[in-house]
Amino acid sequence: MKHLFLGMACALSAGFAWGQNVPYTTELISQPYAPLEEYSSLNLELGWDDPEEILPIPFDMVVWGDTCSLLGTANLGEMILGAGNANHVIAPVFSDICDVAPADSTGQDVSEIRHTLEGVAPNRIFKVEYHNVGFYDEVYGGDSVMTATQRATYQVWLHEAGTITYHYGPNTITDFALIAAEFINTAGLIGNFDPYSYGGTLLVAEGPADAPQFQSTDDIYTWLYSGAAGWGNTWPSEGTGYVFNPIQPTGIEMPETALSLSAYPTPAHDRLHVQLEGHAPVRASWRDAHGRDVGLQWLQPGQTTLDVSGLETGTYVLRMEDGRALRVVIQH
Repeated sequence: MKHLFLGMACALSAGFAWGQNVPYTTELISQPYAPLEEYSSLNLELGWDDPEEILPIPFDMVVWGDTCSLLGTANLGEMILGAGNANHVIAPVFSDICDVAPADSTGQDVSEIRHTLEGVAPNRIFKVEYHNVGFYDEVYGGDSVMTATQRATYQVWLHEAGTITYHYGPNTITDFALIAAEFINTAGLIGNFDPYSYGGTLLVAEGPADAPQFQSTDDIYTWLYSGAAGWGNTWPSEGTGYVFNPIQPTGIEMPETALSLSAYPTPAHDRLHVQLEGHAPVRASWRDAHGRDVGLQWLQPGQTTLDVSGLETGTYVLRMEDGRALRVVIQH
């Protein structure tokens, strides 16, 4: 896979243990696939691959026991990256997806990443649909003629209460070696992920895609080279679904309520007023849509007015040292 697990110098660990503690229980479901009917689409260029886009999810999401104020496709086109105190990966597939448009000379056949919001707080669901996506090794891997016979549609539901659900839709997949892209064909979650050291905990589907077993390991590097099969030569049938139900992890302190931190106006133009409950100044850092630190701020108890004229238009997270965070939209 060209962009998820980056190259590194690392000694192969001796042990490979399943059954690590993870903050989710898993459930298999089967129900008719319902495509999104009213939706918005991410603004992706024609022929997109590895898009870096923030998802406009209107609520913070607890992923792997960590409150994530930013979720986006980052450089993981087929996955969702949640940024909190660590990075966590929501992976409905591990395959390397892309737009099918380059294989269609008319420009009419395209792939989209769609989204919609349903329900009312505190039970809202932010739904993301990967519609009619192709696979990089087929679309771009040919010597001369681009093709896209392998197609898939699937959804990720991000529940405000913390549940994560994958719903698999129609597909035309027959070449499983191609869609695996010399990697492992499967799905799962990765908590506290560090792509440079292969650090983190992997909760992954092993076995036939319609009825896998979910197993976990803290040794991702060894899993990659252990001969693990993942789904093998299968792909989820239309209507198959995986549900990840959160468990309050023992020993993890949940962040303070967001009511202790607020800001206005939104979107902000040149000034942002931050209201902080507390008795002492707090240092905070700005993170941009790629998770990069782009500045530091000191916030005083009560109201602090920040000059944001130097930040480019976009979505940011203002994160306190104590873990509290705000999603802020800057628009000049």
